[in-house]
Amino acid sequence: MIIFLKEHEDAHHILHKFKTFLNKRGMEISEEKTKVTPSTYGFNFLGWHCKVQKNGKFRSTPSEENYKAFRRKVKFIVNNSNYGARVKSQKLAPIVRGWRNYHKFCKMDGSRFSLWGMAKKAEIVFRKQKTVNRVESVSLVKKGFPAISYSENKFVCVKGDKSPYDNDITYWSQRNSKLYDGKTSQLLDKKHQNHTCASCGLKFLPGEDVHLHHKDENHNNWNDKNLEVIHRSCHQYKHVSKSTD
Repeated sequence: MIIFLKEHEDAHHILHKFKTFLNKRGMEISEEKTKVTPSTYGFNFLGWHCKVQKNGKFRSTPSEENYKAFRRKVKFIVNNSNYGARVKSQKLAPIVRGWRNYHKFCKMDGSRFSLWGMAKKAEIVFRKQKTVNRVESVSLVKKGFPAISYSENKFVCVKGDKSPYDNDITYWSQRNSKLYDGKTSQLLDKKHQNHTCASCGLKFLPGEDVHLHHKDENHNNWNDKNLEVIHRSCHQYKHVSKSTD
């Protein structure tokens, strides 16, 4: 555990509060694994490098380790002689899209995190393939490096007086709904769903896997009336039930 302090905060006082909080829940702080440090020093957590700047603004970017690991994956595919340009583009797309989506609330401007260099290198490699011309190589790069919008610090913040232990299911299910994009978010906000599973009627809780279900099983039919948001388990049950009929 890493505990970050503001300039005026006392380390021993904050640490004592954490110990008290955890002790009430039957847990203890590991002294060896706990570090108290000013928030302006910055830290790495789950692939992000987080830091509170001197102006008090929180800023995050992909951590150095995360970026290098991602770069290795891209480089392996681009330089793999077993794949043609079209296959490389198909393999790159989900990796790049996933990485960009994961960091969509970070500061992602600049040539490094925009992946300009990687895309340019991929285009050069693609053009070396005799069956791929310049126009197609550019098109394959765009498909292999799909653009994902990002908005720094636009993640959904938890209200200051809320805790995962307060048993406020309504608040947490509504907050969880805001973390989704597109159709899922729109459907969850509609009155007939109201942040609940359309199948079992229970509220969605943090960490639960949520699926979009096509009622007529036609995945090309994206009409709102044909879509409903349900738990993953409910989704699996629906398909299993129909397969055994």
